[in-house]
Amino acid sequence: MMKKRNLYLALLAFTALLLLSGCVNVVQEMTVREDGSGSLQFAVGVEAASYSLVMEQIPDGFAVDDLLSVLLLNENVREISRDQYQSGGRIWDTVTLEVDDFAALFEAERRLGPMRIKVDREEDVYTFQTVINLATSNLTIPGINLLDLSGSSYTVRLITPQIVSTNGLQTEAGISVWDVPLSDLLQGGSRVNLRADYTLEPYEGTFIPWETFFGYVETGFLAAGILAILVVIVVNTRRKKEEARKIKF
Repeated sequence: MMKKRNLYLALLAFTALLLLSGCVNVVQEMTVREDGSGSLQFAVGVEAASYSLVMEQIPDGFAVDDLLSVLLLNENVREISRDQYQSGGRIWDTVTLEVDDFAALFEAERRLGPMRIKVDREEDVYTFQTVINLATSNLTIPGINLLDLSGSSYTVRLITPQIVSTNGLQTEAGISVWDVPLSDLLQGGSRVNLRADYTLEPYEGTFIPWETFFGYVETGFLAAGILAILVVIVVNTRRKKEEARKIKF
């Protein structure tokens, strides 16, 4: 009887691993407004068919509410809201904190599970830093290396009046996005460092993302190269004609 029970539990665990593969999306979005206030939102999207199983498999202390518990009683947090909705075949659970002073909330380093978040200030420039390192947490997921995490994602998005510099992808003047590979984080044990400098002054002018700008530069160099080749061909052609005329004369 015991052997049958152990076999049943092993099959259940294996089935759970298969269902958990590639079915979870996590979005962490932080917004900083011009007056320094802002919001912090965590959203977890799970395929509807696997939702109940995933919720049961979340390790103790790693539910979103548990991760944010260190912030809930902070004087800068003025409002907490929770929501659940279904979109794109996934059930999304969100927790949003409205904050009076975003920089003050993270002036001292805050540890949220495997994440450490800090905001430093030097004159009018703020530096947002996040370090994600599972080695410093007690998170263990049995059989994690058996999972295919290619369909899962963890996205961090920082929205500010103006991004000065970032090691993420700057999609707009005030937005930096990081797509963190869960396979590297959970299976490879990688340490992830996110960093961005921002100001509270809105960006003035037309912002061109680097990817678009690089495309323009690449196209410009290509066009310049083609033009140079054409010029060389025309010059050589004229020179040959002039030489031919001189010989004939």
